[in-house]
Amino acid sequence: MPQIISATQARNQFAEIVDRVVYKGEEFVVQKQGKPAVLITRAVVNPKKPGGKFTTTDFLSKLASYNFKGPSDLSKNLDKYAWD
Repeated sequence: MPQIISATQARNQFAEIVDRVVYKGEEFVVQKQGKPAVLITRAVVNPKKPGGKFTTTDFLSKLASYNFKGPSDLSKNLDKYAWD
């Protein structure tokens, strides 16, 4: 389950947060004005792609498969769009 932090906390502790995500596998939801704005999580490596890169197109295709309706939908249904 992701930890919830403020945008100010994310800014002030960014290097530490990145280390915790990379080395411990933690996730963070960054809130802006009390609402979920950003998910900080480990980058997904897609072994089917040359170089193992996960592209923007891959990301958008994945969102489309979940009937993504836009940013407001994402903030309301964050758990619905979480995947490995």
